[in-house]
Amino acid sequence: MNESWDRTSYHFLSQVVIFLDVNDSKQFVEVAYAAYRKHPATDTFTLQFMAFITINYLNCCYHQHADKSYVESTFKFLQELPVDPAIGLEKLIGKFYQAVFSGDEQKVRSLKSIIQDCGYASIIDGIEID
Repeated sequence: MNESWDRTSYHFLSQVVIFLDVNDSKQFVEVAYAAYRKHPATDTFTLQFMAFITINYLNCCYHQHADKSYVESTFKFLQELPVDPAIGLEKLIGKFYQAVFSGDEQKVRSLKSIIQDCGYASIIDGIEID
């Protein structure tokens, strides 16, 4: 939980965040976002791990019924990541979750269709507007 985050730390968090309680997850991801902002890296692997953190955290929030206040900083962080094809799918899935959390049914259906057409339906199976 210090500022010595690196690619390996981000990778580890991206994998374990879904197993944590949402309150613990929030604490870890906020620290990771702050560390990344302090020393942004644009190599493909670091970007992918940061994007994986956001998507897995959003999944954790959804399944643990967290309110919108838990996800706002993640949507902001995901938008701050650079435009890079290596994280394009994660940014699209982030927009999907943003529509879910805001209750925008039309946008959810539209993004869900695109994600499914790309062959990634399993990533968002079972996620609906509550």
